Amino acid sequence: MNLLEMTDSTAVRKTAMTRKLTLGGVTKAYPVYQVRLDCLYYNDRNDRIATWLTQYNQNPENTPFEQLEQEAFNQVIERFIIESNPGAIEKTKNNIALVNQREPGVVLCDGRIIDGNRRFTCLRMIHQNDPEVNYFETVILDRQSASNQKQIKMLELSIQHGEEQRVEYNLIDLTIGAYHDIAETKLLTIQEYAESTGESAADVKKRLDIAELVIEFLAFMGIPKQYHAARELQVYSLFNEALPLLKRCETAQDREELKITIFNNILMNSIVDQRKFIRNIKKMMDENVYAPFIRRENRIHTKIAAARAQTQFRNVQDMEQFARAHADLAEDLAAAMDRSIVNMKKVQSRGKPSQSISKSLSALMDIDTDVIDILSKPERENLIRQLTKLNHTVAELNKVCLDEQPAEDLTEENIIRSGAASWEYPLVYCLNANKIITENAFGLVFSAMRYMAGQSESAVVRMFFADSDGDPLSNECEVTVSADQNVTVHFTLYAAAADLNACRLHIRTAAMNTDEAWLTLPFRINMKRGEGVS
Repeated sequence: MNLLEMTDSTAVRKTAMTRKLTLGGVTKAYPVYQVRLDCLYYNDRNDRIATWLTQYNQNPENTPFEQLEQEAFNQVIERFIIESNPGAIEKTKNNIALVNQREPGVVLCDGRIIDGNRRFTCLRMIHQNDPEVNYFETVILDRQSASNQKQIKMLELSIQHGEEQRVEYNLIDLTIGAYHDIAETKLLTIQEYAESTGESAADVKKRLDIAELVIEFLAFMGIPKQYHAARELQVYSLFNEALPLLKRCETAQDREELKITIFNNILMNSIVDQRKFIRNIKKMMDENVYAPFIRRENRIHTKIAAARAQTQFRNVQDMEQFARAHADLAEDLAAAMDRSIVNMKKVQSRGKPSQSISKSLSALMDIDTDVIDILSKPERENLIRQLTKLNHTVAELNKVCLDEQPAEDLTEENIIRSGAASWEYPLVYCLNANKIITENAFGLVFSAMRYMAGQSESAVVRMFFADSDGDPLSNECEVTVSADQNVTVHFTLYAAAADLNACRLHIRTAAMNTDEAWLTLPFRINMKRGEGVS
């Protein structure tokens, strides 16, 4: 079939319209024709369609795609196009039904659609209810599908990445399409692809790197070339963010371990926020706490690999079922990340005390002592009180630095210091700091101890639970804790706590300034042992 030889028939009618195209470096206006819908067929080489076809071919009950008759061929692809973006299809269909087709497509003379798959789909849908709508307005290029595939592909890329907005494409489709055209078939070079899409060669190269990660991921999962699975799992952004970290790895083994860590966390559905997940790994690398993290991940990988030895994945649904069946391993992955984040924050905070003291010394040295002579009596008394507090604070910090604990039965794990600036208050501590939280409502027991002369009998403290980022997990409680007396404080955690393995109790005295740092105690969460969070 050659559509150009069918002009002025009931199948093909020439119109007065034209459309400008650039082909082979030459731009000119091409005539637009009305072509009957049954004379056209979808372009299965289109990037957006090609990845959907992997899903069709996965089902052994389906007739091999290449053996389908033209209408059956069109019906399969039509279904994929509708499912890929039903909202956009409905919008375009309503627009065409209201004002007719406004933008001509581009087809080859054998009927293959190069540009206009969505418009063709909408016209087919309208035709089902209104047989009078039976033509697709399009340029007809005097080329067959088998001739000069390179030039045709460059034209397709130029139209669909330039005149249409590339955001209409799923990024996995774009990525795998570029890999197919450049790396697999070698139809185009990186430079030719970049020129056709209006991108830089560096951007295209990066897309190929992401495609290689997608291919490795699918092979790792045992579902090679099921590109629709990568689209369903929405891994593009994660792999895009991971590329700089992989380049930081010094050896091939380091890169492999990081990739496996990322793949396992995708499989076990333990990544809540992709950007945050990668950002935390980057921070670990920056703070030199990455090695312990990857060792923990490697140990968990051994367990996951052992469990996977009994399972063969066929699709994303099998992967999701595996993750549900091995929720304990997913919890291990989340706990490994949480623990590493805590360690990282400890490393980050080590230099802060000396930095604070250095700033304080600088501020003290800036005081003009001549001003003291002209202070009023109340001002001078207030200054003396502040200096006395400062002396006590320094003495207390010295004790901490020299490991001079106030009592042998108190350890760093259960002491909550009420703040160096609040030396006049007793030391507040938790009697059941090792408690594992198993339900949303529970109580903790607190007491206090005076460790310096002149301290008050009690302290008013405020406390609440928070996640590793400091976001509240409970309402704030205010309670008076007295020396040598126990008081139970009741907490109710928010629903978000049910998905966590750990949290921290934030506490400070009510007398502390609002800009003073909260001090914290770590707690483990295991809602499986209890009723969970409502």
